[in-house]
Amino acid sequence: MNDIMKNYSLNLRNWVRKHTLKFVLFCFFFLTTAIVLWPKIHVTIPVGNVGILFRPIWGGTDLYTVLPEGIRLKLPWDSVTQYDTTIQQKNVTVEVLTKDLLKSKLTVSYQFKVYEENIPMLHKYVGSSYVSKFVEPSIIASVRDSIGKLSSTDAFTLDIAAVQSAIRKGSDLSIINSISPPGLNDVRLVRIVGIEFQDFSFPKDVEDAISKKMIESAKAQSYPFILEAERSEATRKEIEAEGIRKFQDIIRPGLSDNYLRWRGIEATQKLAESSNSKMVLFGQGPTGLPLIMGDMDKTPITSNKAGK
Repeated sequence: MNDIMKNYSLNLRNWVRKHTLKFVLFCFFFLTTAIVLWPKIHVTIPVGNVGILFRPIWGGTDLYTVLPEGIRLKLPWDSVTQYDTTIQQKNVTVEVLTKDLLKSKLTVSYQFKVYEENIPMLHKYVGSSYVSKFVEPSIIASVRDSIGKLSSTDAFTLDIAAVQSAIRKGSDLSIINSISPPGLNDVRLVRIVGIEFQDFSFPKDVEDAISKKMIESAKAQSYPFILEAERSEATRKEIEAEGIRKFQDIIRPGLSDNYLRWRGIEATQKLAESSNSKMVLFGQGPTGLPLIMGDMDKTPITSNKAGK
């Protein structure tokens, strides 16, 4: 057994000595070829994407292979087209005509997603420009069809959620009918996830007319409140006047000269008790009441030159 192992080891060393140069050259050639061809034999697929193989020598588009994320090897002559499998969002501005023939511009934001398992068929029968070829035209057609059935008032104020849902369903159906692979019915390649209205605008003269109409409508709606406030104010004044009249009727019998004189003396006494300087003027007659003028020390006294 030992002799066999020794002979095998000796033969291996002899073979290596004879083929060392060939082995080194082969390794060098292999590494050089791998470095040169590396960009051609691998593809890096980022997160949220998949790759579709096109084999020009063997059958064209590979309908059964979907390359997942990461570094993937391929033959140098094969090509890989990447598709985004996440939910994508795009905006499109559409000129629409409502049922009452009002022309306006509507900016629509739409979200869509491709079916990952059907991407090879999407690539073969539609191509990577499927958004501009089918998705966006389907959205535009559905928007115009849905808005065209409604008046200008209902289209943008009645039930926005219902209109958006109708556009989404119409777009989905249009895409199914437009890009189904030959011989296959109702194959879902792209799905519309959501539709949202971002902005809409009317022609300037129409916007001015709508603004004026809204202002006049607001004024008309405020008139009942103004009239009600005026009625309440008139009622308040009537109640106030009635209260004054009753007060005067009550106190009129007691308004004698003695009562008025007593009230005047009482007011004069309160004024006299204040600390300010005053000038007292006495009235004439038995019922004359003194008139007190206060704050005399704060009033500058000027001489009357004309009287000298």
